[in-house]
Amino acid sequence: MNVQQWQSMSERERLEWARFQEWQHAQSRITRSRVAQSPVPQQRAPWAATAAAVRTPHHVQLGSRTARRLLTAASSGIVLILAMTVIAAIADLAAPSTRTVSGVMTVVSGSGSLYSGSSYGVCTLSGGYDDITAGTTVTVRGSSGTIAGVGALGNGAGSSYGCAFSFTVDDVPVSDFYTVEVGHRGEVTFTDAAVRDGDLRLSLG
Repeated sequence: MNVQQWQSMSERERLEWARFQEWQHAQSRITRSRVAQSPVPQQRAPWAATAAAVRTPHHVQLGSRTARRLLTAASSGIVLILAMTVIAAIADLAAPSTRTVSGVMTVVSGSGSLYSGSSYGVCTLSGGYDDITAGTTVTVRGSSGTIAGVGALGNGAGSSYGCAFSFTVDDVPVSDFYTVEVGHRGEVTFTDAAVRDGDLRLSLG
């Protein structure tokens, strides 16, 4: 407003104008105060929204679907471990701890074997083989070299092949391999699989 306009106004108009000016100044101060108090919005990096969307939760709420799935998976794993432990224990209990070592010692024909009759039957030996007879000790040793069991030869049975003596040694502890010696004729080594299958074969002559 210029001077001429002011001078042309009545007292009432001037009073109204002054009130209007005070109201405008008050509104301007209020607006500036609100702007000063309002926080300035910060610019977010373009990847911030994506990172927030894929952020892994730090905890799982109890009773949620995820919690139930985790509990089910953990329970299944525990049950599987317990089942495997029980199966292994049962297998250990079922596995035999001893073996029966059985076989035949044969002295072949032409080694001085003498038979009791013309038909093949009980036979006895001579000519350097008279130590091989019924009752001769059969010694079994395990892989450690210690004696694991002792048995004896049975009666000799004659055949066209020679004179055969069967033997059986019970309750021999399980071992990776075994050595079998008849009398003092030297040791012969057999695997655990061979002993498990039975009917070991030894021969002289």
